[in-house]
Amino acid sequence: MKYLLFAALLFVLPLAADNKQKLFTLYQQGEYLSACNLGLKGFTYFKDDEAYVSLYAFSCLKADVIDRLSIPITVLNQSKESRANASYFSLILIQKKLLIQALYDNKPIKNLKFPTSEYVLSKIFDFYLKDPQQGQSIKEYTDPSNIRLSYKLYTTVFNGRKSIAIDEYYDKILTLHHVY
Repeated sequence: MKYLLFAALLFVLPLAADNKQKLFTLYQQGEYLSACNLGLKGFTYFKDDEAYVSLYAFSCLKADVIDRLSIPITVLNQSKESRANASYFSLILIQKKLLIQALYDNKPIKNLKFPTSEYVLSKIFDFYLKDPQQGQSIKEYTDPSNIRLSYKLYTTVFNGRKSIAIDEYYDKILTLHHVY
């Protein structure tokens, strides 16, 4: 019986190390959606490895799959850096939820005060707080730090779920389309 357990460990440990390396490689190559999916598959095996969980969460963030951030938020609590990452992910999620509530339910959020980040959803949240453009179905914003950058915020339905979309433009040319 001992030999069977030992043989199983010899087989599983290299696969675990390979999973971590593959996640890192995918992230480094900009394959964020693939890294997010791989991180989700390996999460149960690596939930105590905060470096793995953080890399998985940042992959999902960069792939715009931010609904997957809720699980990493709950386990990132052992180190100062991990707690900061969890706070950052929490901020992005709450901003998404508040924007959805404001756009679909006409819930005023103008007087809220939140930290900010460079993540596009966070930037749009800040723009919306300053200028909600009531009565407009498509909210249009220009980045004050670079007037060549502009954004459109609007509601959409994605996979049967009410969502929000953000289009990023550079010189009026669509460069990125995000759905949250």
